[in-house]
Amino acid sequence: MAWVNYKINNWLLITTENCLYKSGQNYIIEPRITKLLAFLAKHQGIVFTRDELIENVWDGAVVSEQVVTQSIFELRKTLKKMDEDHWIITIPKRGYKLDIDVQQIYVDPNTGFKLEEFHSSHEHTNDSSSHAFFPAGPMTRAFNKTSKEAPSTTSSNNVKWNHWFFDICILTMLLITLVFISWSNEKITPPTTILNPRLINIELAQQSSTNQLHSIAKIIKNALFKSTNYISSFSQQPNAGKTLSLYVNQQHQLHIELFNNISKIVMLQQNLHLDSKNSYIIIDSFINKLIQSLNYNHQQTQNHITLTNSTILYGYIELPSVINNDGQTNINYIKQISKLIKLSPENSYLLAQRYLAYAIILTVNNKVTSMPTLMNYGKVLIKSVTQNKQLVSSEIYDALALNDLYQGNLTAAEHYLSLAALQSQQNTALRYILLGKLSELTHRKQQANEYYSMALYLSPSQETLQLCQKLVFISEINTAEVTPPH
Repeated sequence: MAWVNYKINNWLLITTENCLYKSGQNYIIEPRITKLLAFLAKHQGIVFTRDELIENVWDGAVVSEQVVTQSIFELRKTLKKMDEDHWIITIPKRGYKLDIDVQQIYVDPNTGFKLEEFHSSHEHTNDSSSHAFFPAGPMTRAFNKTSKEAPSTTSSNNVKWNHWFFDICILTMLLITLVFISWSNEKITPPTTILNPRLINIELAQQSSTNQLHSIAKIIKNALFKSTNYISSFSQQPNAGKTLSLYVNQQHQLHIELFNNISKIVMLQQNLHLDSKNSYIIIDSFINKLIQSLNYNHQQTQNHITLTNSTILYGYIELPSVINNDGQTNINYIKQISKLIKLSPENSYLLAQRYLAYAIILTVNNKVTSMPTLMNYGKVLIKSVTQNKQLVSSEIYDALALNDLYQGNLTAAEHYLSLAALQSQQNTALRYILLGKLSELTHRKQQANEYYSMALYLSPSQETLQLCQKLVFISEINTAEVTPPH
């Protein structure tokens, strides 16, 4: 059986090797991305909806439309590296298409030649002498006309009964086989949800959902974002392949457990006792063990926590939640983080966290009159960054980018967002929102739409939607197009 490769604008998509090749350049892509690109190439110029792509590329598997959006996003990232990001066109409210010249190349698996060359090198003969005739099977009652001997009349009755007996045996075996297959199919229950091994649900026990638990969970979540390609979520995703549970046990220790929802085993279990003297060492050590248990290659010596001072880290852990319906809680957050800043006035990370938190609070609560305070926080942050010079945190770059977006310095904002991306394996929901805002301001509405969709995919909440709509400026993107995935 032949396979098909595709020549796309001087690039060769080799479907059997999951790569794009041209003149010594070779880009390896994931199998699902290969299948997606091959399908679009096969139907070049035709617009497909997300549902149609799920049906044809994912074979109708139970996946959300956001999986398609993510795959298109990853495909475009690869194409951008190849300077070919114009291949994929998004048709608003319809779908996607491949808008480039495509040539299908059929390849014979045995020779590697194109089939048209392969066929032209073979001659087909119709010499009847080379054909062999075989007697038909008993089920057909066929008679071999080329046989030189006719069946004996004296043995016709025996042959007849032999045929009938053989037929009955065959039919009985077929019936038994069909019954067995039918019974087996009834026993097999197809999975209703396909679990994603790279998606982790973070669960906090309700009876012990303290500020400390929330903060530690956020630190772990950020560490996974920076050091791995795992996605962790506080919203309970039904297709999460793993669950990270946190609660305080009877010994007042922090109990953390990583459970594999696919293999149904506990991958990591540990009790942590934190205080103001050891919090950094213990949490950083646990994060290293967590990443190791996920079988992810990383540098064990790297710091996963920006706040290396245990006293300040412990105070940071005690901070209340940033986004909360209770306005007083938000005020308390700013007050308490400001107290920590007094202990370390030049700590750019704390200053960045305060700036980002205040911007989020103002946006979600429509506190436009408090903008001067935010601008002042931005000035203090910039002064600290200028003095320290060494930046190691993507959150600091995010804060600087947001400040420049408010100031209208789009080039600087783009620069800081690029630096933030280099500091972590993945983009956070907030960074996707900032990228969306930058795209809107630079008249890339389609790209902004996809960035907002990714933000809502990572953090499907009403607060995230509000930030997409109102952070820095009122978005022109149709909010119906970026509704959080269910």
